[in-house]
Amino acid sequence: MIKSKSQILTIAILILLSSALKVEAQLTGIKTIPGDYASISLAVTDLNAQGVGAGGVTFDVAAGYTETISATISLTATGTLANPVIFQKSGAGANPLITSYTGGTATPGSAIQDGIWRLVGSDYITIDGIDLAENAANTTNPSTMEYGYALYKAGVADGAQNNTIKNCTITLNRINNAAATAPMQDGSIGIYVGNSLPTTATTSITPTGAPGTNSNNKFYTNTIQNCNIGIGLSGFAALTPFATGDTGNDIGGTSALTGNTILNFGGAPAAANAAAGIRANNQWGINISWNNINNNNGSGVDHVTTLRGIYGQAGTSANAAIENNIVTVKSGATTSALIGIENVIGATAAGNTVSVSNNTVQNCTYTTATTGTFTGILSASTATNVNVNNNIVNNNILPGSGEFNGIYSSASAINLTMSNNQVTNNQKTGASGSLFSMRMSTSIAVLDGNTINNNTIPSASGSTTTAVYGIYSLSSPTGETFTNNTITNLSIGGSNTSTSLAIIGIRTNSVTASNKIISNNVIHSFTINSTGGSGAVNGIWTTTGTNITIARNKVGNFSAEGTGSTVFGLQITSGINVTASNNLIGDL
Repeated sequence: MIKSKSQILTIAILILLSSALKVEAQLTGIKTIPGDYASISLAVTDLNAQGVGAGGVTFDVAAGYTETISATISLTATGTLANPVIFQKSGAGANPLITSYTGGTATPGSAIQDGIWRLVGSDYITIDGIDLAENAANTTNPSTMEYGYALYKAGVADGAQNNTIKNCTITLNRINNAAATAPMQDGSIGIYVGNSLPTTATTSITPTGAPGTNSNNKFYTNTIQNCNIGIGLSGFAALTPFATGDTGNDIGGTSALTGNTILNFGGAPAAANAAAGIRANNQWGINISWNNINNNNGSGVDHVTTLRGIYGQAGTSANAAIENNIVTVKSGATTSALIGIENVIGATAAGNTVSVSNNTVQNCTYTTATTGTFTGILSASTATNVNVNNNIVNNNILPGSGEFNGIYSSASAINLTMSNNQVTNNQKTGASGSLFSMRMSTSIAVLDGNTINNNTIPSASGSTTTAVYGIYSLSSPTGETFTNNTITNLSIGGSNTSTSLAIIGIRTNSVTASNKIISNNVIHSFTINSTGGSGAVNGIWTTTGTNITIARNKVGNFSAEGTGSTVFGLQITSGINVTASNNLIGDL
């Protein structure tokens, strides 16, 4: 049967329309790599072109699959709650591995960064079990990558939200310690979340509202290694009511099953910039919990300038939780700070609460220190409520003359609670300096149930003042409570010839404090055993304040060598309405 010209034209149009519809159909269901797509790069390219259809799309990537990219994978498509996008390992065996391209040209100060895989304004993307690695040919800067995974914004009203990166191993090159231009962060970063466009990474943008933030992203059970910063978040410095600030990002989840492992970070030769396991800047409602952080587990390099395990950098009036992390940091510097956990998020009180609790900072070393300092946990937040509870700071060593601080609240929180912490088995092995087991600044403070034991300066030498403190409060809080603390086995040994050696269990000099309570503490076994010097041992020493109660404390077993030494169970220098009663003091 011969068809008319009009019939033939109609059939041709239908064929063309059918072909066009097929090309433009949104992606749904399960796709395989390799199979439906020869590579992850091609799958992302098609996803960007077609978009996501009803029910979402899952890309199953075969276990053991490998891919070396020629350019950054850039995902611009977006999912929704009902239509998510998932890239995941399929089957038993090794995670799929994406290796970076060679010959990068950028640094953290460049407008366009070198990286492996970025999400640009994408939402509801899950990447599960896809490993990333620096190409072995990239051995010098600027050839190295600035990031493994990155989350950028697509515009002032289009941030990256509700994404999850989990079960991935990310290995970069620690040699990249180059200085960044904000909002970028220094050096190579395993997972980066930034307040910028990918084409202008060093220029902050101002979101127009909550949709323009990078919020509610989750990073779980990843292993990140050999970079300068493990996970780095840089948000917009929002103003009250903070609707344009990154909110609800989660690094580590709610149990050990979801925490990240960040290993062997920092350590670039002659590093000039700080390194950190986790650095979070301008974040609200952030959770950093259940992570295991160690910058040198035997396969890393001690960092030669400022080093932090966790750094909560900023978030005005924000709530934050930094909990249940295990941190070990090791410095190869001489004068720089070494800090296990530092938090400044929450500054400017506004009814907010910050919790730095249930963390363990242990086995930290700083063998090259001269005047460098060590702080296990540093809380520098002025939030309304700051809780520093149930932490363990154990078996950390600092040589040199710099300060050792076990747990230090350095800022004026309105309500500070430091309870049930353990600061034990720590040493300052240098010639002189001060060891503060627990220390606080201006706050309404409650220190209850803490255990401080076996903290020592065993080999003091020279002629410079040397001191060990259990609890030290030498600012001007408006109220202090020290109850149920156990402070034992503090000591100074060696050959120091100073006449100003000191060991003090509880020292408070709070000018404006009212209703100061020091009760039910157990303080014993302090020893100055210096062959050349002398000094003072004090169980409790209080100066100034109003309405001071010192009651039911057990104090004793103190000794100090040296003809000029003194020993005090309880020393009250001044104060108004001071009551000391029912204290048991002996064996001095």
